[in-house]
Amino acid sequence: MGEKRVKQLEAKIADYKQYGFILLSLSIFLFIGLVIPTENTVVMMPGIFIGGVFMTLAFSVFFHRLAMRAQRQLYEDNHN
Repeated sequence: MGEKRVKQLEAKIADYKQYGFILLSLSIFLFIGLVIPTENTVVMMPGIFIGGVFMTLAFSVFFHRLAMRAQRQLYEDNHN
């Protein structure tokens, strides 16, 4: 496997893990905003916040799986 391909896969793995962590942090932040409301906006529109929490969690899982798939591909290519 070429050195360029290895560096590309390692960069993708790092990026996907960072995206997943940022989205997980965002979902936690939104959930805390839902649990501890300070304004009437959360009381009036809880569906939007709940949807946002689940959407960011879903994207976080998606990017985590992409990172694991790229890591598996890197491992298989290096050991063949």
